[in-house]
Amino acid sequence: MIPLSLPAPIGLQTRRFTYLALAICILGAAHIATRVTYWSKIWHDNAAVIPGDGPVSLTVGAARFRVPSDYLVSAHRQLPEKNNRFDILRLAMSWPGLAGHGGAPRANAGPSRLSGTIQVELEHNPGRESLRARMDPFYRRLARGGELAGPDGLKILNLSSRGASRTELIVYDPSVQNGFIARCLKQPSNEDDTICNRAILLSSGLELRYRFARDLLPDWRQLDNAILRKIDSFRVR
Repeated sequence: MIPLSLPAPIGLQTRRFTYLALAICILGAAHIATRVTYWSKIWHDNAAVIPGDGPVSLTVGAARFRVPSDYLVSAHRQLPEKNNRFDILRLAMSWPGLAGHGGAPRANAGPSRLSGTIQVELEHNPGRESLRARMDPFYRRLARGGELAGPDGLKILNLSSRGASRTELIVYDPSVQNGFIARCLKQPSNEDDTICNRAILLSSGLELRYRFARDLLPDWRQLDNAILRKIDSFRVR
């Protein structure tokens, strides 16, 4: 029912509304300042990882590393902390030889531009299930056709959708129960670009991941051993 008269005044003084609006503005400004300070600190944490040309001491989880600065790409953490402790450390190195890359390659660069560059990540990620653990219950059931022969003793499972030309592959070493395994994805932007991702669970909840071009698969034994030795050489015990 529509009232026939205006509501009675509530009797509050108008300046109280002014105070209320002012309080809301102050709270809003304080919130914005807090978020700016937070993200500035996060940016500072990530941008100030490389203080100079010498080796940098950092910690990922419980593992301590001393890494030459020409290997470093970036390091990230969820919360600001001291003592260079990070959740994820990203490195880049050149194959063969695994010398420092000396720069930060783009995350979405394809193998045609990174065929000799190995992108490495170290992450504190306890409890992560390995690719190998998902082989029988997951990947074999999704594979189309049987196993295919790969380079230097590897076997290949084709996980591509029906009608696709091997856009997703699992390559693995059948001779070792928990041996080499990698997931290779063809890049939609370039049919000739296929990137392989390898993940290794190390001790103390540390996961090592590296990313490389598929055309390096014939060297998978040397590549895998060399990267493990290189990362081990950075560790501080």
